[in-house]
Amino acid sequence: MTSTRDWSRVLGIVTFLAIGVGLYFAFVFAPTEATMGSIQRIFYFHMGSNAASMLSVIIAAVTGALFLKTGDAKFDRVSYACMELGVLFGAISLGTGMIWARPVWGTWWTWEARLTSFLILWLVYVAYIMLRMSARDDVTIARIAAVFTFIGAVDVPFIILAPRLWKGLHPVLFGSNAGGEFTFNISPNMLITLAVCIVAMLLLYFYLLVQRTQLAKLESDVAELREQFST
Repeated sequence: MTSTRDWSRVLGIVTFLAIGVGLYFAFVFAPTEATMGSIQRIFYFHMGSNAASMLSVIIAAVTGALFLKTGDAKFDRVSYACMELGVLFGAISLGTGMIWARPVWGTWWTWEARLTSFLILWLVYVAYIMLRMSARDDVTIARIAAVFTFIGAVDVPFIILAPRLWKGLHPVLFGSNAGGEFTFNISPNMLITLAVCIVAMLLLYFYLLVQRTQLAKLESDVAELREQFST
C-alpha cells in the first residue's frame, strides 16, 4: 500500500508539471492561427480530453470483459472508474468543442458525423453510470452495465473515421497534400504543442483513474467490514 501511494504521489507531481508545460505550450509556444485567431488554442485541450475520453471506454471495455469472464470485483471497479472519467473528459471535450465552434462555425452545435458519434459515446457513458449506480451490490446489474462498455468501444472507430467517411464541418488533422504526400494540417510548432497537451491530459486521466480506483477499493473494504460487524 505504501509503495502504491508513493507511485501515485509521483504520478501526481508529474501530471501537475505536465499540465503546466501544456499550458505554456498552448498559450506561449504555439503560434496564433491565422484564420481562427486565439480561439484555436482551445483545440489542444479539446483534443487531449477527446483522446482521454475515447481511451477510457476502451480500457473500460477490456476490464468489463475481464469482469464478465472472471467475476473479480477489481475489474468492475476499474471499469466503473473509467466510465465515470469518460463522462468527465467527454463533457470537457464537448464543452470546449462548442466554445470553439461558436465563433468558427457560427453555431454552438451542428449534427455532423463526428459530433453526433461522439455525443452517442458520451450518452453511453451516462447510461452506464445511471444503470451502474442502481446496481449497488447486485452483480447481475453490474454485468448488464458492463455490456454498455462494449457499445461505447464500438463507437470509437466511427468517431475517428467520421470526418473521412462522411464529409462535414469538422476539420481533419492529417491527410495528403497536393503532391500526394502525408502531412499534418497544422504547423510543426502546433503539432508539438498538440502532442504535449495530449500527453498532459492523458497523464491527468491516469492519475484520476488511479485515485478513483483506490477510493473504490477502500469503499469496498469498508462495506465488507460493516457487513462483518453487523452479523
